[in-house]
Amino acid sequence: MEATPKTSSGVRTYALVFTVLAVITILEILLSQPGVGVARQVLTPTFLMFSLAKAGLVAAFFMHLRSDTRFYTYVFLFPAALLLIFALLATVR
Repeated sequence: MEATPKTSSGVRTYALVFTVLAVITILEILLSQPGVGVARQVLTPTFLMFSLAKAGLVAAFFMHLRSDTRFYTYVFLFPAALLLIFALLATVR
């Protein structure tokens, strides 16, 4: 018996993830332009959340962690959550 090839839904999923990554990157570029008028206290956590979202998407889909056990998900999310918490604490004075 031959393994059946994946349908286009797999390609569609990866195309959607790629599109989301591209949109987030474009938002980051637009927000980093001088004269945007957004306070630095808002930009720093925003960029951190964008980076964590992009890293999560890459790890989940392109590194295939989405199909691994929940243990690896927690191992990945715990340091990311700590980073976000400490970054937010550093920006709040």
